[in-house]
Amino acid sequence: MDLAQIQSDLAKDGLLIDVRSPEEYSAGHVKDALLIPHTQFFSAEIPAEKDASIYLYCKMGPRAEFAASVLKERGYTKVTNLGGLDGMEALGFEFEE
Repeated sequence: MDLAQIQSDLAKDGLLIDVRSPEEYSAGHVKDALLIPHTQFFSAEIPAEKDASIYLYCKMGPRAEFAASVLKERGYTKVTNLGGLDGMEALGFEFEE
């Protein structure tokens, strides 16, 4: 997966979700990422259609993998775990505080 493809999906109807805690998010996150902590994925309102591209990340990857499995159980079909912050930086994402 490359940055251009992800950005194209996000420009259409996709979502980029940071699944870390609010404290981690406020310390720095990928620009334009929506915060939904992984602990809230069973009940969180996901502002996307079931067939929209949804990209998830956390600090190292496991929380995003957990959130991805919950979304798939809830019927979302295009869910991708982008892993951790290092991988996001390597892909070329911009960060903000």
